[in-house]
Amino acid sequence: MKKTILLGDSITDWNPLQDKNIINMGVAGDTTRDIFWRIDEVKSIEAEKVIFMAGINDILMKFPFEKTCNFYNKTVSSLKESFDEIILMAILPAVGDNKINVNTLQVNRFIENLAKENNLIFLDLSKLFFDEEGSLKLSFYTDGLHLSSLGYKYLNRELLKII
Repeated sequence: MKKTILLGDSITDWNPLQDKNIINMGVAGDTTRDIFWRIDEVKSIEAEKVIFMAGINDILMKFPFEKTCNFYNKTVSSLKESFDEIILMAILPAVGDNKINVNTLQVNRFIENLAKENNLIFLDLSKLFFDEEGSLKLSFYTDGLHLSSLGYKYLNRELLKII
């Protein structure tokens, strides 16, 4: 198995997935700007693959959409210099605040297009977090934003398929 970096915010930081070939570089509270600012640290790690998910903190902090897109572009361009495979993950849905989810969908469409333009993989696991009626599975969350152990179980099952 190749070494893989998980790059992101608290959803990544608090992921309990443990494997000698997985390097968790999530930092709780990070925005896309914060991740870009620490990109040299990420690039210094010997790994072949990066799975990158970020943007929810940008939305919560009311960053302009264009600012998030700009830092996503810069981060992806920098990652392409050092890694063989980059997977861009969609931001996961949040419980209870439709405005957040509307903004999340907008950022996710941008991320998906960015992946296509750069011949990268776009991974959208959002469907895992909804039941048959289209409601979010509350048992997958601790506070409406962060994942419970059950939420991580389902997320990691899918991540391990691509790692």
